[in-house]
Amino acid sequence: MQVYIGGANNGKRAYVRQLVVEQEVQWIECADNKDLPKANAQTIVLAGVEAFVEHHINSPEERVIQDFMKTLNTYRAQSDVILIVTENGRGIVPIEAETRELRDRFGRLCQQIFKEATNVTRIWYGLTESLK
Repeated sequence: MQVYIGGANNGKRAYVRQLVVEQEVQWIECADNKDLPKANAQTIVLAGVEAFVEHHINSPEERVIQDFMKTLNTYRAQSDVILIVTENGRGIVPIEAETRELRDRFGRLCQQIFKEATNVTRIWYGLTESLK
């Protein structure tokens, strides 16, 4: 499983699109899907993972992380998986409580994802840096 992380509009999706241009790809935008669909391609690209957390902000955090990781592991069992994650912290604490909760939950989900990832790459203004 590969993960690409970086700031908003820093070239993550464009970079991944060039990586998978020759592959059969199911591109899943989390912003458009409250519930993740079944895998149906050789490569799954799961983009905007932070939106999944936002869709489920009123659900218990443990259940959200558990459900996401279960689906992710199902994808991994049958497909190559690439995740695109927008970094949303960088040490800045949001003023609004709900925004802080979203940032914190997303951070804890990312810890689980990154722990299981084989490769983690940061993309910052189009430049790549291997983190793992």
